[in-house]
Amino acid sequence: MKKLYFSLLAFGLMMFSQAQTVEITANPGTSGNVVVGGNGFNYHVSESIYTNTEIGASNFTSAATAIQKVNFLLFAEGAPNTISNFNIWMKNVASTTTTFTTGAYTRTGYTQVFSGTLTATPVGTWVGVTLTTPFARTAGTNLQVLIERLDNTAHSGYSFYTANGNNVSSTATTSRRYNSNTVPVSGTTSLTASAFRPAIQLIHLFPQDAAVTDIINPTVSCYNTNQTIAVEITNAGTSNIAAGTATVHLDITGTNTFSASTTNTGDIAPGASEIVNFTGINLSAAGTSRDSAYVVLTGDGNLNDNNLAQDVLTANTLGIPLSSYPIVENAETTLPVFTYAQAIAGNRQLWTLQTGKYANTDQIDSLAPRTPGNVFYLFDSYSGANSTGTESRLYSNCIQLPSTLAGNAPPVTTVNFWRSRDSVFSTSLDSLYVSVSTDKGQTWTRVAGFERPDPTAALPYWKNEIVDISAYNGQVVQIGFEGTSQYGNIIGLDDIVINYSGLAPVSLMSFDAQRSGRVNNLKWTTSQEVNAAKYVIERSSDARNFTPIGEVIAAGNSTSAKDYRFVDAAPVKGINYYRIRMIDNDNAYKLSVIRNVKNLGVADMAINPNPVLQQMNVNLEAEVAEKATLLITDLSGRKMYSGLVNVIAGSNNFEIPVSQLAKGSYIVTIQLNGQSLVKKINKL
Repeated sequence: MKKLYFSLLAFGLMMFSQAQTVEITANPGTSGNVVVGGNGFNYHVSESIYTNTEIGASNFTSAATAIQKVNFLLFAEGAPNTISNFNIWMKNVASTTTTFTTGAYTRTGYTQVFSGTLTATPVGTWVGVTLTTPFARTAGTNLQVLIERLDNTAHSGYSFYTANGNNVSSTATTSRRYNSNTVPVSGTTSLTASAFRPAIQLIHLFPQDAAVTDIINPTVSCYNTNQTIAVEITNAGTSNIAAGTATVHLDITGTNTFSASTTNTGDIAPGASEIVNFTGINLSAAGTSRDSAYVVLTGDGNLNDNNLAQDVLTANTLGIPLSSYPIVENAETTLPVFTYAQAIAGNRQLWTLQTGKYANTDQIDSLAPRTPGNVFYLFDSYSGANSTGTESRLYSNCIQLPSTLAGNAPPVTTVNFWRSRDSVFSTSLDSLYVSVSTDKGQTWTRVAGFERPDPTAALPYWKNEIVDISAYNGQVVQIGFEGTSQYGNIIGLDDIVINYSGLAPVSLMSFDAQRSGRVNNLKWTTSQEVNAAKYVIERSSDARNFTPIGEVIAAGNSTSAKDYRFVDAAPVKGINYYRIRMIDNDNAYKLSVIRNVKNLGVADMAINPNPVLQQMNVNLEAEVAEKATLLITDLSGRKMYSGLVNVIAGSNNFEIPVSQLAKGSYIVTIQLNGQSLVKKINKL
């Protein structure tokens, strides 16, 4: 089983479009009433319009480039999965014809391009047919597709992905359909207008066509040995690719570099693939490198599927030196620890980042992020019935766990975190497991497990958990949170702290940091002090690199509660992170948890939702009133949107429509007087 790996810092959906294979998946949704029209009905008819802009003005416009294959993206599988008497018709319509109204369907003007059997399996793949009559588009026109299922068989359980509306509006009525147990009659049967048209893939086949269809990277880790990266090449043509005739190149640039080429070792039949391995690749430098793979085949009629590029990630190693503890992940913006996610079972990765509250129709109340933050990790077990049994792992950079230090007891190393619990679908036992890998993510050992449901919970709540991982002291490990879905409800995860104890004889009861005007007040309480010397207050702007800003003398020896205070009279602009280094008379020390305070003085921007579908909300905190420029560019720097906004001192909120943007990743920049705020968004 192939596993899928992601960086949550670069989360997003991709739209695939090339000259002779076009996928129209904009404004995604799902429906059980398209393509085969399930829900137990014996007959289905639907019409859909795909615009010239979505297809590409120059695609499929001649007999030599005609549409030869049509696929639909299967979301949920029904029965039976072989569907007979399945017909597809196509016709060109004027570019001004973009929507339907409810009315009678007719085959007038259509060309029947397929009549036969559709095999709809497996879930999560493109399923479709090779046309018996290829269809050439007329340049400058839209494409209208008519689907008929006339097998007089009750189908249920089917659902397909949809591309709602069109490239202009996600709510445009670009489809109309009929599902019934009565035989449809052309010219008489009425079709009901809808915005839910099938997501579709239009393909032209060439005799010789080698395609790069995947780059398979090793599990993200901190590598200290050479790695293997595999490139999958697929015969997308109609003739065999002979052994040794397809040359595959792999180039890696960025943090790590590599370049090599090789050829396929065996014959590749039409529709088949071969995995080509590139070995001896040094990926030891932490950071992001870029894989670029391409294939060269003599006589290749379609060069648009010959290239593929993606990132290969090398993890950082955290926890060296010991002063870097505690290692804190609050799920906010930089994700310094838990950056990666992978699919374990099933073909879906269910970990996401949730900004603000989360609620679904089955919840009594929403789950809010733990304060003071506004983001938490969300395992989306609620994302659909086909998520049942799906497992995904959220996992960390590499962490050097502490060893026993001379003169001290062996440290007790723990993972401290908060997880959500609720009473929704209390028999659907969605679970969360803490796991550890000692071999660069190749194998994982579960060390603790927790069920989501709490039948007694009136409202969703956060529960603190502590897991002892002292058995791995002295080793370089990766820590994972494995979510297992039973389609019950989401699981929230927040405020993860990896820490150790036993290095200094101070027991800290509480530590708090609060803003007061232009200063920040810190206060903490100890329950016990033995041989304590002083408390060094440290500050950071990134929660990783701390600098001392003051000291407070300790009581020395005490068995009663002691209160301490410190005022940071000159906090930095933005977010100030604080921790206390508790030092004893022997210079042993222990570090507190990290607290943070946001100080205005530099503007701060947040965007939600992200990913965004039609409209993004920009929240801006500013110290002074001024005019600002809001700019949206694609990743190549091409300007997609620009406008002036009036900013007031304090909190600002702007609603920016983005429905006109194509699916993909964009950069949002607000240019204020003397500074620029930059965020990355993903458009669905």
